Amino acid sequence: MLLKNKSEIVYKKETEISGIKIEKINIYQLEIPLNIEFSISLGSQNFYEGIIIEMKTSKNTGYGEAETIQQITGETPNVLFNIAEDLIRSMEGKKFDSIEDASLFINSFCYGNSAAKSSVEMAIYELLAKEYNISLYRFLGGSLNPRLTSLTIPIGSVKQSLELLENYQKSGTKIIKIKIGKNLDDDMEKINKISENIESGVKFFADANQGYNLNQALKMSNLLYRKEALFIEQPLPRNFIYETSELRKKTELPVMLDESISTPYDIINAIRYNAADLINVKLSKSGGIRNAIKILNVAAAAGIDAMVGCMLESKLGIAASLAIANSTSNVKYTDLDGYTYLSEQPFEGLDFKDGMNYPNNKSGLGVTKNNWNL
Repeated sequence: MLLKNKSEIVYKKETEISGIKIEKINIYQLEIPLNIEFSISLGSQNFYEGIIIEMKTSKNTGYGEAETIQQITGETPNVLFNIAEDLIRSMEGKKFDSIEDASLFINSFCYGNSAAKSSVEMAIYELLAKEYNISLYRFLGGSLNPRLTSLTIPIGSVKQSLELLENYQKSGTKIIKIKIGKNLDDDMEKINKISENIESGVKFFADANQGYNLNQALKMSNLLYRKEALFIEQPLPRNFIYETSELRKKTELPVMLDESISTPYDIINAIRYNAADLINVKLSKSGGIRNAIKILNVAAAAGIDAMVGCMLESKLGIAASLAIANSTSNVKYTDLDGYTYLSEQPFEGLDFKDGMNYPNNKSGLGVTKNNWNL
């Protein structure tokens, strides 16, 4: 685990959120090797390159996290760190009456940079839950029930994919996510081989990460339908909402939008064009917990179910995403496996067993910071 950068910000002017005084905030930029190369149609990762926010009062510490790739949120690791630092400095001397006030300030601070914003807001949520001595799951009105998560097979050879599938099924996984979108012929071969080796009771879906045009997406969707896949995720570029609605007219396979949905307006637009059977909501895209819940509520009002997904976050970020999933009734799936690819865990407290993530009832997110060998 490598510490790439650190900033310590001590507030000299009184800064409050919901009557709670913030005294100091540390920002850490970490690099952690992955267990395997994680490849999708947009690119490949060999390292976790994220930031951790450490927000302190006189009694408690709240943590937030962001990890992303620039092809999805436009943020490089250095941009994550710099925007979070600038945002935190801009909060000094402010008195926010509520989390909503703080969230509105965070989201209006600059255009874009949703993952950096999310990390700061996450730390606020966890800190306030700890101040009230309650689990963030309960703080959001949710349950502490374990949730099934999919495990991901990245883009790679058929042999590598089948080896991962075997390992996942031995671990008790019940849902498999297959990354596609790089080469249609290779993708179709992989889907055929994997579907032949999936055990009874195990479901799967495929995620193209914007990799196809409409004709390619239709061919893949029809194959996935024949193989009894759950759905196809983000087959077309994020701005191709009209084309996605056309795809839905031509295939019987449900279509999930991911990169196309980052704001409440995005889901309204998708509803207007009848472009989604399902959506995938991520904190890193949404700008934080508050906006993610708003997106999910708009979708629920339109009868659209959802999945809560992740980037390659540690157990800290995954716990926050799980809290959202357990607080919103239209979340039918979770794809919260990011931490399983990290060779070292910066946080503990979230357990994985038989294909499920298990939260706990400790205050805040229920995770604890490991001793970092930096």
